[in-house]
Amino acid sequence: MRNLLKVLALVTLVIVIAWLLLSFIWGPKLAVQLAENPVIATPKDVGIAYEDVRVVSDGLELEGWWMPAEGSRAVVLFAHGAGSNRTSWFLPSLEFYRTLVELDLSVISIDMRNHGNSPITDGELGMGGKEWPDLIAVSDWIDNHGYSNLPKIGVSLSMGGATTIYAVDRGLKLDAMVLIDPLLNTTDALMQGGWVAFGLPPALFAPTAWAATRMGKLPYGASDAGALAESVAIPTLLIQDPADPITRLPHAQALASANPHVQLEVAPPVATDQDCIDNKGRWGTHVAAYKCHESWTVSILSEFLSRHL
Repeated sequence: MRNLLKVLALVTLVIVIAWLLLSFIWGPKLAVQLAENPVIATPKDVGIAYEDVRVVSDGLELEGWWMPAEGSRAVVLFAHGAGSNRTSWFLPSLEFYRTLVELDLSVISIDMRNHGNSPITDGELGMGGKEWPDLIAVSDWIDNHGYSNLPKIGVSLSMGGATTIYAVDRGLKLDAMVLIDPLLNTTDALMQGGWVAFGLPPALFAPTAWAATRMGKLPYGASDAGALAESVAIPTLLIQDPADPITRLPHAQALASANPHVQLEVAPPVATDQDCIDNKGRWGTHVAAYKCHESWTVSILSEFLSRHL
């Protein structure tokens, strides 16, 4: 019996050491690696007039669309999520653009670096920490094309929320922000992402999250989007799905408590068998508010815009 316990202890030790080695060496690379995700649809598919555009950011020509609204009262700078592109089906983006245009908002949406049809640099995510110059470039495009007289609204989802917050922190001038299930805590999102990807407890991915942030180039702590957003002094609507498994409610609540400029709206719950989250697996209700509760989302958005435009 004593020998058996020794063997079990040795096997357990080997497994733990192997897991830690994988977590510190292989895990961080896997966490930020991007697969190809080309754009295969256009706004024309949902009846939106648009123009193809190219936005130059750090010498990169980023592909995107300009979707003008008649009698436009503002311009939306749209920022997609990690591993996605301007046609994210999680939202879904094309239908959401149509809603924005119907609200008399012109929209510019690009594929950020390493995403969609835009150039690949290193093929890795920065969780907003290296994508933010692309939004600065979008703002410059708006000004250079004669729309600088219109208010600018940053509308984003998931990692796009972090990207927008970093851009604002570094000088992007916006009149308002709309954050949909924004990435506010990188470490937590990486741990939760491990569960989504592999179905294992999030705590097992703590070493990978630590290595990716502390030893890698991803933001954490005082440089996290949530921490920086506490001092953002522009009207901000934060729409949060209560059971989002990746960008979680407690971080949204903490931001809203710390910043009086943030209006937190928690979406109605979604049943696990609802059609609107079919085929999403463990991603569940991540960025699900518009697809599952369109009328509620549009009502909240319209009221916010009416007060701040």
